[in-house]
Amino acid sequence: MRHDRAALAFAALWLYHGPASAQDLGEPPHLTPATDADAATAPPKLLDLPLEDLLTIESTSVAKKRQRVSESAAAVYVITREDIRRSAARTIPDLLRGIPGVEVAQPFNTNPAVTIRGFNSILANSLLVMIDGRSIYVSTFSGVFWDQLLIPLSDIERIEVVRGPGAALWGANAVNGVINIITRHSADTLDTRVEGRAGNRDQEISVSQGGRLTEALSYRLYGALRRNEGMVDKSGSDAGAAGRSRAIGGRIDWEPNEDDAITLQGDFSSGHANEPKFIFNGNLLQPGSLLLDGREEFHAGSALARWAHKQSEKFDWSVQAYYERTIRDNPLSTHLHWELADLDLAMHWDPAGAHDLNWGVGARIMHDSATTGPLFSLSDPSRTDRWVSGYVQDDISIVPDKVRLTVGAKVEHNNFTGFEFQPSVRLFVRPDRHLAFWGAVSRAVRTPSRFERSAMFMPPFSPPGSEDNPGPIPVYTEVRGRNAGTSEKLTAYELGLRADMGAGWSVDVAGYYNRYDRLATVELVDTTLIFVPQAAYPVGLRVDLGIFPVGKARTYGVEAVLKGSPTPWWQTELSWSHFDFSISRDPKTGDDFSFTFPLDYSPRNQISWRNNFDLSSRLTLSTQIIHVDRLSGPAVPGYTDLNLRAQWQMSSALSLSLVGENLFHDQRLEFSQNRYPAPDSYQPRRVSAQVRLRF
Repeated sequence: MRHDRAALAFAALWLYHGPASAQDLGEPPHLTPATDADAATAPPKLLDLPLEDLLTIESTSVAKKRQRVSESAAAVYVITREDIRRSAARTIPDLLRGIPGVEVAQPFNTNPAVTIRGFNSILANSLLVMIDGRSIYVSTFSGVFWDQLLIPLSDIERIEVVRGPGAALWGANAVNGVINIITRHSADTLDTRVEGRAGNRDQEISVSQGGRLTEALSYRLYGALRRNEGMVDKSGSDAGAAGRSRAIGGRIDWEPNEDDAITLQGDFSSGHANEPKFIFNGNLLQPGSLLLDGREEFHAGSALARWAHKQSEKFDWSVQAYYERTIRDNPLSTHLHWELADLDLAMHWDPAGAHDLNWGVGARIMHDSATTGPLFSLSDPSRTDRWVSGYVQDDISIVPDKVRLTVGAKVEHNNFTGFEFQPSVRLFVRPDRHLAFWGAVSRAVRTPSRFERSAMFMPPFSPPGSEDNPGPIPVYTEVRGRNAGTSEKLTAYELGLRADMGAGWSVDVAGYYNRYDRLATVELVDTTLIFVPQAAYPVGLRVDLGIFPVGKARTYGVEAVLKGSPTPWWQTELSWSHFDFSISRDPKTGDDFSFTFPLDYSPRNQISWRNNFDLSSRLTLSTQIIHVDRLSGPAVPGYTDLNLRAQWQMSSALSLSLVGENLFHDQRLEFSQNRYPAPDSYQPRRVSAQVRLRF
């Protein structure tokens, strides 16, 4: 049984580390054209604003309408355009580092591991991510391919991060959080922008061109090229050949009158990255591993159309349609061809009185096909899944400007789990202008991936005497998806407070308790000794495993953000998050389920300290110190590191920056795939120079 449990642990991590409807309809027409301000007249910084003055820092992801973050009955963090400009980040996942409750780690050269409130993996399956209301969650493997997101950071207006369930509005898979990436209106970018960045590990250039065709019709086009030497191995050598990626895209905004706004968007990206992988040498008498250079390629495209109409002062509606297509190819795992089409209609009615109603309907169809490799196959290589859904949400003002109750639910039906009901109740209380409390009870579901339903996976063997297999003979594992159609269930309880403490200081605290049921777990099905004619003794143990929805777990934690401005030229933000969990026991074996879903792949504590220093009218310095606790599951040590950007604004059109990332260490291990067939990869120190030009 020790061998069986070792094999269970091995295969379970492959479930989460294996191969690799929503819309922002609350945003009203952009009726007043705007242009970029110079650095000296840039918009107010998020760190500069006390909580009660967050008049322009708004979120649409909580309520599908514009709403002040300070009045949201949810744990919300907004990364503003000014935050992006000052950040040392190269990519969107790097921008998310240090946000309380958000976990970001780079295991190897391809997809990073990004999640909220636990269950981290390269395809974190409980996090919904959107770009301008277009979901980029790939249901075949239940996760997001972050390495395909090549939007120039300067084209992003803001990133809204909602920690906690968002399923009552956004539907299945918005379980632990929602990240909504919102790009800039084309009328705000009526110029040409060129950004170039070159350093010891990365080189990239992006060009964005905006303009007007008529007074009511504006556009933006962009192109981007990146070269990334990626991670390093323990000795400091490159962990695979340098990766390359490229992207082109555009956006058109047409506002023919004050009541209508039409948006068209399209994007295409492609690229590749290399990472070493181990595969079984095929010799049962002398088993071993071969180290191969696995090259993963991707090609992704999307198109979106949205029409928002203001029917009256009390009623508006919006309709959105999008199509996306992804192709990913890895000879060692699978060739995936994934297509999705989505149509949504949303309506907002603000009648006279206490109610403010949002409701809508949607439909989605997804088709995928997979040509398998030596490690992975699907019993049904081609499949089409369908969803229909509807939601309603009512904001009820019980005491105007003091007490607000929000009740809502989303009902979905798909052809593999049937009906899903996801309700939510949220209460917001503001006893005075300096203090606010909120609480929420929500239910969310995660639908099973195609992997969990129909995959057959054969991970490399586990040699005798290893961490996974202390026995005397090798263990060969085969995992089959056996989830006939049961979703994971979450019931979440949340509490929070926000306070303006005066003198430019504010605090935001959120706590949560999550109860998960029917989690996908790996269960033992059968074991068989392996014999060959050349040997009189067994040469290995074959372990057959199945994926079943029987797991249970509880997670709980607290997240806090303190912001202030000790002096007019210094803004600071300190954030902390704590995460903990408990796991129910398997009634069959008496063991807990910890080997199946990697809750111990999350740090117990994370701390981020950001500082912005305006050293002069043209010279700024931004720093971020991050501390991440050790990971107990893969035995990754904790770390403390520094990122910084020193920026010199030479003129309103030209700026130069010196950027440093991971400056405290030559290299660091962030996330280990010790049961994944790849050697550990380390995040190296990165130093680069960047130029930004507008004309």
